Formats: sequence, C-alpha cells, structure tokens
Amino acid sequence: MADLIHPRMLGDLSDFFASACTIQEAVWTPDAAGEEAPAWADKAGHVDIPCAIAPEKGSGEVKQSDGTFTYATHHVTLAGDYPLITTKMKAVVNGTALDILLAETDSQAETTRLACRLKT
Repeated sequence: MADLIHPRMLGDLSDFFASACTIQEAVWTPDAAGEEAPAWADKAGHVDIPCAIAPEKGSGEVKQSDGTFTYATHHVTLAGDYPLITTKMKAVVNGTALDILLAETDSQAETTRLACRLKT
C-alpha cells in the first residue's frame, strides 16, 4: 500500500512550519522550604521541532481525564510523529510557554497536533 503523504512533504512545507517548539517535562525537586516543586527540562528528542502555531478558533473546549472541561487558547502542529507527548508536559514555542491540554497524531503518523493554553 502506498503512503498517502509523500516522505518529502514536511521538508517542502518549511514556510508553513516557521516556528520551533521544544517539549519540556517536569523534574520534581525540593524547593527552599523542602516542598517538591517542578523544574522544567527539555525532553530528549523533542527540541526545536519545526511547528506552526495559531490561536484557537471556535470553542477550543477540551475534556480533561478527570471529566472537567478547559479551553485551549492555541493549537500547535508539529512536523512529525511524537506519540510520547502527554498532558503532563508543556510546549515552549518561540519562547512562549504553553500547557498541553491534548496531544494527538494524524492518521498517517506524520504530524502531531497539540491543543494548548497559555501558561499563567
């Protein structure tokens, strides 16, 4: 069966994927008071990924695993399949930190889409 997406397609879309995204994960360390606090570290193999970022249009409503709803402010499309990204991580796009609310890959495992919210 032939691939639906040509292998060189993502490289040819460099103007579309004009931004860079780094995925970070929390590393829990004690703070000055002895409480566990997250420090963020780059996830290996997930640094400076070509991406496209845009404000969310429409409702942007995302259902969380605990059944609550939250609203995405942006969506980020990564050039590549990154199935290890979870909602416990954050995305840093062009220096702007975003909480990841949902991560999903396309049906051909060629791109990854993140529904995100600006970190407060």
